Amino acid sequence: MMSAENKHIGKKKKELVLILVILAVSALLYAGTRIIFSKPPMRVEISVDGVVIETLDLNKDTEFTVEGWNGGTNHIVIKDGTVHVTEASCPDKVCVNQGTIRRTGEAIICLPNRMIARITGGE
Repeated sequence: MMSAENKHIGKKKKELVLILVILAVSALLYAGTRIIFSKPPMRVEISVDGVVIETLDLNKDTEFTVEGWNGGTNHIVIKDGTVHVTEASCPDKVCVNQGTIRRTGEAIICLPNRMIARITGGE
């Protein structure tokens, strides 16, 4: 029979192994996201209802009004390599309040207008 002390030591070893496994998985997930988002941002793809309607260069400052679903609109501004929505016809304005995006993989989404502005990296 195992003594109470041996059971306690065995339990601590299992807890330590579990903590190490969690840390290893976390490190792998972190490294994976760093690799995925490592491409330099090059352009922003604007889509409405799942269809890409415009691809704009992030190196060129510009403004663009997107005609969204059911007559809705979103005003998109690209300035200094960042993208943000300054005006929207939707009632909640979550897309406007989201602020600016600048990294590959980030997106601004307006559900009522079915508009997505997603930053993509280089080829």
